[in-house]
Amino acid sequence: MKKIFFLLLLLVLLVPNNVFAQEKKSAVLFYADWCPHCQKVEAYLKAQGFFEKYDIQQLNFDESQNKELLGKIFAAQGKTDGAGIPALIVDDQLIAGDQSIIEQFVGVIENSKGTAKQYVASFETVGTEVPAKGASKTEIPISVLLLAALADAANPCALAVLILLLATVISAKGKNYALLSGFMFSLAIFLSYLLMGFGAYKAITVFNIAKYLSLGAGILAILIALANFKDVFWYGKFFIMEVPLTWRPKMQEIIRKATGPWSAFGVGFVVSLFLVPCASGPYVSILAKLAEKVDPAKTVSLLMFYNLVFVSPMILITLAMYFFNIKMKKLEAIRKDNLRLLHAVTGIIMLLLGIYLIYSRV
Repeated sequence: MKKIFFLLLLLVLLVPNNVFAQEKKSAVLFYADWCPHCQKVEAYLKAQGFFEKYDIQQLNFDESQNKELLGKIFAAQGKTDGAGIPALIVDDQLIAGDQSIIEQFVGVIENSKGTAKQYVASFETVGTEVPAKGASKTEIPISVLLLAALADAANPCALAVLILLLATVISAKGKNYALLSGFMFSLAIFLSYLLMGFGAYKAITVFNIAKYLSLGAGILAILIALANFKDVFWYGKFFIMEVPLTWRPKMQEIIRKATGPWSAFGVGFVVSLFLVPCASGPYVSILAKLAEKVDPAKTVSLLMFYNLVFVSPMILITLAMYFFNIKMKKLEAIRKDNLRLLHAVTGIIMLLLGIYLIYSRV
């Protein structure tokens, strides 16, 4: 039991380090599909795995705004004989030509400060967008990700499931088992949602529907916000933004079978499927935005952060039960008394998230 506890504690301590690890070194590469020298550079970068290791933004020289942008950069660098490709920007340094890029790439980017995108953006014509190959206009701010995760965490149905689980284990085997069961249940929910999220992210990128889904997710977020506001003023009428009433007896039956840490872990995976209807709105919205920039390595870290925030109330409730001897009946009463408040918080956050997603696509 002690080993399980320390493993879970270690997970909680290590995940934030992965999330807030230093960003990848960045560069901007101007290219064209018809250019054999560009193809040579691209083949080199792919063969060395540099597209995965570094954040390399590719701008198509055939697009007029990118051609104009590179011309300004060449002029600023004192090169008056016209812009040529392939051209690589690292910080404020310009490297042109396939052989020069291949020979200098590693040394230059490893010593860079990661300001290439900002340098290139400083030459943009006001009001003109510079589209990147495979990248969104802007990456999702961590504050937006945090707000969406908090909206998910405030969902009352996820908290109800944990409270019922802890009450079941306490009555069967006591607080020590309940502590480990709460951690194992939270870990199962964390892993299940992380896997589902990354699977959905891969599907979105494979079918190349991110730009359409992002706008749809914004509309969905606003609809979810309105549905939550309905539960603030007319709770229980028509429908509720929680686990459907018809599912609850079966879900409660599954939860009551958990009498220890490992069974709680298994139950967590099963119950996560029941939580999808009431706890997937913010997640889908974030996945749609993340998929606009195809960067699987960074996405895993962001999804880990999102799901850590999502399960944080579960971890806090488990700790409160153990260290402060808070009764599950009291917690359930508090949850029920604040259902309208929880739906209000979720609704406000989802409304803001929906507006952000739509605004970023228009």
